[in-house]
Amino acid sequence: MTNGIIYLMTTAVSGLIKIGKTGVDKYPERMRILENNGYYNVVGLKRFFAIELEDYDDKEVLLHEIFSKHQVGSSELFALDQDLARQLLLSFDGKVIYPDKVSKEKEFDKITKLRKQSARFSFYNKGLKDGDKISFISDNSIIAIVAGEREVKYDGQISKLSPLTYKIFENKGQLNTSGAYQGANYWQFNNKKLKDLADL
Repeated sequence: MTNGIIYLMTTAVSGLIKIGKTGVDKYPERMRILENNGYYNVVGLKRFFAIELEDYDDKEVLLHEIFSKHQVGSSELFALDQDLARQLLLSFDGKVIYPDKVSKEKEFDKITKLRKQSARFSFYNKGLKDGDKISFISDNSIIAIVAGEREVKYDGQISKLSPLTYKIFENKGQLNTSGAYQGANYWQFNNKKLKDLADL
């Protein structure tokens, strides 16, 4: 059985990711080429996740079949939640290559918790609409814009609230021990915590 790497990359286009494969020894050079030159007229590619797997050719074909409705033409670009794709790859038996020093089991559990929390919250049920601005409770200079029932736009990327909250705490070096955040507890609209807004 042949080992290889399946990787995920984010792009300059919000909500658009690349799912690709490469040989183990070719991975660093492949990342360098894509990050410098883009792919399929899309630029701003950045490494997001990579895992070494047996039978990586067949597994990449399977991923493309599973996400075929989200595929852009015949390219390796998908209009897809990057955490959903990462969660699926983490369920495979393999070794995480990027990011370094990641526990597959802990990362899978963390993403699963975040996605469950995100699925329960709805901006629309709280009376917010696309374009409304919400701010981070502990730092009002951090602003996100509602971009869907459960998504916000922040720093040019579309994200669910819980993963974004995790990312902000991670950047501040203030992660809690569980690594899970219920996003509605950490954001506010009109000076009121999202979780405390009444449902319509």
